[in-house]
Amino acid sequence: GFAGTCYAHYYGPDNRPFLPRVWNAGSRHDRIDFRWDAILRDGVYNYSGYDDLVEDDLAAGIDLVGILWATPAALRKPGCIVTAGAEPAERPAGWYAPQVGALALSPTLSDQGACPPAGLYNSWSPTNFNGNHWAEFVYKTALRYRGQVRAWEIWNEVEWSFFWLGTEAEYAQLLKVAYQAIKLADPTAPVLFAGLHFWADPTYFERVLDIINDDPAAAANNYFFDVMSIHLYSRPSTVYDITLHIRQRMRQYVSDHPIWLTETGVPVYDGPFPGVHSEYAAREVEAASYLIQSYANARAAGIERYHWFRVHDDSESMGAEHFGLWHTETYTRPAYTAYQVATSYLLSPTMVTHWTYSNGVRRVTFWGTPRGKVSVLWSNLPQQATYTESAILSSATLVDQRGGTQTLTPVDGLYTVTLPPATATRKDSNPVEYIIGGEPYLLVEADSTPPPPVTMVSPVAATTYSDTIMVSWTPSSDASGIWGYDVIVKVGAAPWTQWRSFGQSGLATTVPYTDVVHGQTYCFRVRAWDRAGNRVEWPQTTRACTTIDLDREVRLDVNAVMGNPGSGPLTPLTNVSLRFVDGNLADAVPPTVGGSWHWNVTLMAGDYALWATPAGWWSPPPGWLPLRLPITVPPGPTTLTLSYPQLVLPAHRHSYWLPIAMRP
Repeated sequence: GFAGTCYAHYYGPDNRPFLPRVWNAGSRHDRIDFRWDAILRDGVYNYSGYDDLVEDDLAAGIDLVGILWATPAALRKPGCIVTAGAEPAERPAGWYAPQVGALALSPTLSDQGACPPAGLYNSWSPTNFNGNHWAEFVYKTALRYRGQVRAWEIWNEVEWSFFWLGTEAEYAQLLKVAYQAIKLADPTAPVLFAGLHFWADPTYFERVLDIINDDPAAAANNYFFDVMSIHLYSRPSTVYDITLHIRQRMRQYVSDHPIWLTETGVPVYDGPFPGVHSEYAAREVEAASYLIQSYANARAAGIERYHWFRVHDDSESMGAEHFGLWHTETYTRPAYTAYQVATSYLLSPTMVTHWTYSNGVRRVTFWGTPRGKVSVLWSNLPQQATYTESAILSSATLVDQRGGTQTLTPVDGLYTVTLPPATATRKDSNPVEYIIGGEPYLLVEADSTPPPPVTMVSPVAATTYSDTIMVSWTPSSDASGIWGYDVIVKVGAAPWTQWRSFGQSGLATTVPYTDVVHGQTYCFRVRAWDRAGNRVEWPQTTRACTTIDLDREVRLDVNAVMGNPGSGPLTPLTNVSLRFVDGNLADAVPPTVGGSWHWNVTLMAGDYALWATPAGWWSPPPGWLPLRLPITVPPGPTTLTLSYPQLVLPAHRHSYWLPIAMRP
């Protein structure tokens, strides 16, 4: 599943009220800390508390992402000094969602587990950890929860000194050791890069990736991580923009990796349990809008996992920041219902498209969902906006962030939606800056039935005697109309590959395929897309295959070569050079000299020429002129016979001389 949360396991054994609630909301993943300093006590590994937690989450149908971090005090790197303190209740200015390039200030305090571990560079094995305490912790933990904890994240927000007091090189080594240990213990578990705070130091992850790229073993080990993990808050536009930036920069150093949004949210400052009104805080109803907008933008950006931070407020204090879907289990915020709306309607799309219009409207369309075609719409500007969309069905459902619905009927083929203005502003911004769009609506056209399978018409012959294969199929029909057709091709034993997308093919049902090689076999499959984005699955048995044969058996019979003097009888010639050349003027058949020529050979289809050159050419008249006879050999299954009872060379009667002026 796409949707997850953070810290749904509270409060403790026999008291985890949030697990069934997040499952009912559509969450299937929980992200929790596996603190090393909580597991290793007095030199002894004790997992009893975590065993209960893992068992309870799995029993509730929730998979786990475990964050491995927090060095025990006794195992800190020598010289690492921690000025310990609690995570600050309110972050410094610009902390959550500044514009790109703005600075964020780091607090001076650190978590007591923020030091790099000692022995991090020691070589090790599962039977001899050789003082590499980090390798021992990661290996033992991953092995203990093999098949139970589905993914492991290596530390948290290492750009921020509250969580990490090491260098970029030390984090690269920490990640490498963890990756190797986890893959030995549980090869199927994805390993996540530490969740990027990003704003604390926007190029920190690049510096780490640059170090990893220089490691000779990195490429063979997926650069020591399987997933890039990111944290983005309070401004839904950054969930799209910054994700694309991180992906683009990541590709400069390592291969492309999936991206998971393992923390996102916005603190709230109103309601019966308000938190502090920090710079990027919002009202409860605006936080619900943020949830749907960030969820849609995450899909648009290609993010593969979405985790809301967090399930409940981790502090009862009104002076702290409150992110929770709940305050406690007795008070549910509007964002919980918005989460249900997102997971109910914005699931399993065949594709996602998006656009921001000049009037400030943002549209993210989920095509081919189990609900049909769903467009998420909101205004980014502080004024009401109107959006129109062409209808594909006779009616649609409009869904608000509270789950309320109404039926829309198109007028002149168009749906019209009025969108509320943006109201969430950054505290004390001048000029006023709107960080979250207005309340979103979901426009749902409920065609979720894919078109019927496509029947191939051609090619039907086992062999194609042409350099072009005409690929044809019968047209499909569908309630919302056919959008186009995908065509894939299999060349020989190679895998199936995309040849034409539905956007390229449109409604055409016959397309020429010309990228052929003699002797190769080509197979084709076709599927239809409808205008709601539904597509039929690729047919597993229905396909059309053909083998290209561009050879042709050719028989040449030149019975006689004669000279034509212009008057009188033809003169037999017996000493003529005879050649059959291809388009590059190379001999396609061994040449001969004589007065006749007979052969039977296999040639590739193409353009050729028969040359007959009299003996002694070039010579002054009298004599005979050469003959150049163009011949096209088309492909085909039968023998092509070229029969010439007589090749007649014309007489050579005149020579033409050009005057040459000589200068002294």
